[in-house]
Amino acid sequence: MQKTNNGLVILTIEDNPSDLFLLEHMLKSSGLDIRQLYSADLISEACRLLQEREIHLVLLDLSLPDSFGIQSFRRLKAVVNKIPVIILTHMSDRTLALEAIKEGAQDYLVKGELTESLLVKTIQYSLERERTLENLRESNERFNTVVRATNDAIWDWDIVTGKVFIVGDTYKKLFGYDVVDANSPEHLWESVIHPEDRERVLCKLHQLIWEGSGNKWEDEYRLRKLDGEYAYVHDRGYIIYSAGQRPVRMIGAIQDITARKRSEETILASEEKYRQIFYKNPFPTWIFDPESLHIVEVNNAALEKYGFSKEEFHCLTMRDLHPPGEAEQFMASLQHTDGGLVGTMTGSIEVLRDEWHLVSASPKLWHHCNRRGDIMIVEITSHLIDYFGKICMQVIINDVTERIRLEKELALQQRLKQQQITEVVLDAQERERFELGQELHDNINQILATSKLYLDVAIEEQEPRIELLDKSRKNISMAIEEIRKLSHELITPSLNDLGLAQTIRELIRSIQAVKRMKIRLDVVGLDEDELLPEQKINIYRIIQEQLNNILKHAQANNVDIELHNVQEQVSLRLTDDGKGFDPRIRRKGVGISNIISRAELYNGKVEIESAPGKGCQLVVILNSKALPEQA
Repeated sequence: MQKTNNGLVILTIEDNPSDLFLLEHMLKSSGLDIRQLYSADLISEACRLLQEREIHLVLLDLSLPDSFGIQSFRRLKAVVNKIPVIILTHMSDRTLALEAIKEGAQDYLVKGELTESLLVKTIQYSLERERTLENLRESNERFNTVVRATNDAIWDWDIVTGKVFIVGDTYKKLFGYDVVDANSPEHLWESVIHPEDRERVLCKLHQLIWEGSGNKWEDEYRLRKLDGEYAYVHDRGYIIYSAGQRPVRMIGAIQDITARKRSEETILASEEKYRQIFYKNPFPTWIFDPESLHIVEVNNAALEKYGFSKEEFHCLTMRDLHPPGEAEQFMASLQHTDGGLVGTMTGSIEVLRDEWHLVSASPKLWHHCNRRGDIMIVEITSHLIDYFGKICMQVIINDVTERIRLEKELALQQRLKQQQITEVVLDAQERERFELGQELHDNINQILATSKLYLDVAIEEQEPRIELLDKSRKNISMAIEEIRKLSHELITPSLNDLGLAQTIRELIRSIQAVKRMKIRLDVVGLDEDELLPEQKINIYRIIQEQLNNILKHAQANNVDIELHNVQEQVSLRLTDDGKGFDPRIRRKGVGISNIISRAELYNGKVEIESAPGKGCQLVVILNSKALPEQA
């Protein structure tokens, strides 16, 4: 502890009054700047004074009533802290005094050899050594604080002996090896360098040391940690040379840069991924400068699609790709409402992206010219990017020329298809009118005409009147039944009351009442609540149409009807054992055409399997979720 400006405060621990008197006399006459002298004859009393008073120096006798020998210093040591202690000893106590110095005492004085000058010199040297030690402790504390504050592992390599001293515990924290403020095991550092890096690192280090080409060394390599994983490190050191310019020592620090390396690898991988996405993108893609409109980068798909070489593309601007007249429209699309985006590409890219979003929010079709002069219809998707420090615009081109052509052809086909459906419907209506007229003329009209004749005869003649009236009544009942049957076929059934399955069964019963034919109906998994009323009627009409075809043409004895619902599809299958026909031969009737038209209304399909003598199987697949196609 440094002496204060007001002089020294000295504590003498001595139980012999004569020795105490002599010692204090020497101190007072020594010329030392002494402010206060304290004395104690017990260690316990000395400890109390050290705690209560400001003491700069302690003179300790090892032989005291409450303590003896080295124990006297050890008891005092816990209290004196940084206060220098000088041992007072007899000739026989020199061994104990030396032991006390090893444990921290500043010096020792033999009482029989004590002189005033020796006492003064010992006190001055002790105070100076304590100040030096204090400075050293403060320097070490600062150094240790720096070591703790940094994430670097500090090392000290004695080049002459080959020993490497590891400072602090950072090396253990970073790499797991239990080396804290100690020499590392021999050749540990060389052994943990990655095999692929070891030769390069050691050669570079040894070349620098032994060639004497400099005193600073640094390198990056991989270092194996205790757990077996490798860390990327940045190692650097400073070489200290002797007076003869021989390297004797090197001090350095190892920094774990694994996180930085991983980030660099991620960035490089991201850049490589972007390059792959850009150059291997199947869509034509390029980057242009919004200020000059010059194309600065282009991918392979654009070279192939447009036919220009890369050098030719770099000479083009966005204007050159549009046919005359449209380039001005494209330029207008680049203008922002508050004064223009082109020519004002300043500010953060995030703000500019927001501004550009206002411009490109509404997609539009454009026309581009390739090298041959062919016109392509294209969609342009664009966004701002940072291209080597300059804000540029990347565009992706989608050639929709073929799609537009196909859409036009599809629209034409849909119109033709609708015309065909309309023609089929009109033909069906005409056929129904013809059959209705024929049925009324050939059947019901004849029955009513016969009844009228019977009534005329009954009015004129009395004898057969009863018989004729009875025949007339029967004919009228027959006409009523025929009209009822005809009305039943013409009127759309009300499926909400009976349901689709039950209505089909009623249709089967009405057919079997007039035709000896076995008809079996199998309905599986049909949820009628999932079907629209129009869909139910459509299914009913298809079954009715095919049954009429079978009655008129097939001469069948057995008919199987299967109606299944699987996921979002309704499967209808009608199989008969009639005489069959060749589906490749065009038939005069419109029954099959009606069935196909009804199926196509719900994105369905129709399959017919038949052959002469092999019966017929009609399969209709309907989409239960589809809505009728609109004209």
